[in-house]
Amino acid sequence: MNIVIIGGGFCGSYCARNLEKKFDVTLIDSKDYFEFTPGIPHVVCDINHRDEIRVKHKDYLKKANVIVGKVGSIEKNYVKVNKENINYDYLVLSSGSTYRSPFKSDIVTAVSRSEDLVNFHNEIEKAEHILVIGGGLVGVEMAAELLSCTNKKVTLIEQGSRLLKRNPEKVGDYAKEFLFKKGCEIIFDDKVVKFGKNKFLTEKGKKLTADFAFICTGIIPNSDIKSENIKLDEKGFIIVDEFLRVSDNIFAGGDVASLNEERTAQNSRRHAQVICKNIVNNIKGKTLVKYASKKTPLVISLGPRNGIFVHGNFSFYGFIPGMLKLIIEKIIMREYKWQI
Repeated sequence: MNIVIIGGGFCGSYCARNLEKKFDVTLIDSKDYFEFTPGIPHVVCDINHRDEIRVKHKDYLKKANVIVGKVGSIEKNYVKVNKENINYDYLVLSSGSTYRSPFKSDIVTAVSRSEDLVNFHNEIEKAEHILVIGGGLVGVEMAAELLSCTNKKVTLIEQGSRLLKRNPEKVGDYAKEFLFKKGCEIIFDDKVVKFGKNKFLTEKGKKLTADFAFICTGIIPNSDIKSENIKLDEKGFIIVDEFLRVSDNIFAGGDVASLNEERTAQNSRRHAQVICKNIVNNIKGKTLVKYASKKTPLVISLGPRNGIFVHGNFSFYGFIPGMLKLIIEKIIMREYKWQI
């Protein structure tokens, strides 16, 4: 039984690790490594931390075939990648999502991979004033890391009226006060619309000057694969049913799936668990398992020694949540590196 998995993030790598024990698995990814993406903001302060949050697919996978490349198209029973046709009986779509920068520049990057931060390391080091665009989870964590680990002046711009708007208001208020105390300038209800020569113009006509900028807004699903077998919603996410199926033998999970829930690593791994069970159950002719979204705990880091723990309306702050994020990272990475 041939199973092809597209994307080696939290969902895809989990599926590959579990399904390779029973089937012939091929993992196709645009990069040759798994990366603990929640740890990326810390790389801006400690470039060597990149090695702590990455492990090569071929090192933790014992049997699966790993192909590095971009899928050109998905056909009924095969995918095209690197001018090669890879046959499948079951297909798992877990290609994730990215922040895409609308500005082509050597001083602007979208926060998607630690590799991007490494490539821009010298520019970041030289910068005195850094602009963070977006006040969601990644934007807040990036601003907090910069303020905690460097002497950069930081400005954060958020088009809404508060930070971390997907969380209770008190959580956003705590993050705002933390950043304020660290000297961050925060601009609400505005957004960057133009850029040129270190100058950023906002929708309301405000002119900002910065030596470097991080784009932390506008998640776009990596669903731009030619296929008649895949349907997308209005935002480009892959439509799945209650069993995370796209069709009879195609499943989708992780950030690319059209699900009304937080796009977190924890949820991606829950998707993978259901997908693995349903592939096995389908092969054995057993009843499929339904996926049920639920509120899961969230840990937000605010630099190396502070953080926020959120679960529903309950939250607490300070050193312990800050350490929790690091502990979670180490536990997840150990799962992969213990298999080497």
